[in-house]
Amino acid sequence: MSIGPPTGMRDWLPHETLLRQRLMETIGSVYRLYGYLPIDTPALEDLEVLLGKGGGENEKLLFKVLKRGEKLAQAKENELADYGLRYDLTVPLARFVASHQGKLPKIFRRYHIAPVWRADRPQKARYREFYQCDIDVVGGASSAYEVEIITATERVLRELKLGTYWFRITDQRLLPLILGGFGVHQDKITPITVILDKLDKMAGGSGEAFSELQTILPEGSEELKKTGGLLVEAYADRNHETGRYERLAKFSKYLDLIENSAIRAEIDRILQNVKHIIDAVMAINPSSRIVFDPILVRGMDYYTGPIYEAVVEGFPSSILGGGRYDGLIGRFAGKDIPAVGCSIGFERILAILHDREDALSSTVVARTLLLRQAQEVDDTPLNAMAEQLRNGGIPVETYLDADPVKKQLDYAEQNGIRWVIKSVHNDGTLTIRELATRQDRIVSLDDFKSLLGI
Repeated sequence: MSIGPPTGMRDWLPHETLLRQRLMETIGSVYRLYGYLPIDTPALEDLEVLLGKGGGENEKLLFKVLKRGEKLAQAKENELADYGLRYDLTVPLARFVASHQGKLPKIFRRYHIAPVWRADRPQKARYREFYQCDIDVVGGASSAYEVEIITATERVLRELKLGTYWFRITDQRLLPLILGGFGVHQDKITPITVILDKLDKMAGGSGEAFSELQTILPEGSEELKKTGGLLVEAYADRNHETGRYERLAKFSKYLDLIENSAIRAEIDRILQNVKHIIDAVMAINPSSRIVFDPILVRGMDYYTGPIYEAVVEGFPSSILGGGRYDGLIGRFAGKDIPAVGCSIGFERILAILHDREDALSSTVVARTLLLRQAQEVDDTPLNAMAEQLRNGGIPVETYLDADPVKKQLDYAEQNGIRWVIKSVHNDGTLTIRELATRQDRIVSLDDFKSLLGI
């Protein structure tokens, strides 16, 4: 019998759970500043709901749930399941909005932090059960909502102090139009976007991607020269401090290669909206890290307009992504409803924080242990004293076994407790010890709270 968690899933130790909760609280508190409120939905959704949108490969990764009892006994072989575990938070949102029409405001802002499940092949940093965090505006057609989501999400990244990052933006329609303008045949556009979608994961970077392009486009062709040139130059700029407008200017020379006036006019219209979003974000937050990225691709096929993602220096994958998906919710609601959102890679950010000692230590900094004196026989005074400290805002764990002080101190160190309270005096002061220095001191309640950072 295996006593470990199911394959691709994991247990969470206390310090890991604390870090996860702190991340949730940080994200939630920032989004609430902008008027976004939390929702929750069931882990299970009807299979017809989960299969009712273009989710690409994710539809193959469903954990399906068998029918129960008599329904299962009477089911045909291809109809054994009726529910599935949600594999993202966007489909549940679409179903949620359709279910609660008339109860929600015209402009509905929400965030949702919850686990999702995918029947994927487990590998390092890739699990079958993991957390996602989504922020969405439903009912807002203006690009001002993209600006708001990007501004709020950049605030989250600053609060988390993840380091140097870039917030890339383009439009889902832009790259296919450009490739078509280069003369790339329609049936080759999707394979090319698949290559670009995995570009950051390629060990050989743009060189490896160009080699794959050569298997799709004719060697020496104009399509290969134009597409390859755009790929190599845009990739070189991707993670460097290239000026936003310099980057746009460099990109414009590839647009000049497009002779079809109708395609060029559509590209100019779309690009103007992207420029407007960048300018508006910069006007609100001059330190924004937003940059135009013409070769950015988002895998989900429900995006209909601007798309974006963020990457952190030194981390191999994007940490968030999103965009406008005006057609999705209408499939459930029966009418057109515009929507735009962003999904934060909760697990990826958690991995970055987990590798930082300052983030780990901050999850336990406020833990304290009230020592039991050797002569104490009755636990009641000890617990009463601990309760008084808690009433004063001090988080306290009591040591209830009649063990020597050294053993109690060993317990504190083994469990990541930084401070111990050795005694409480009649004047309200405390004798405390910081385990790292092995030094005792007498402090007031307020001074101790300052030391704990509370």
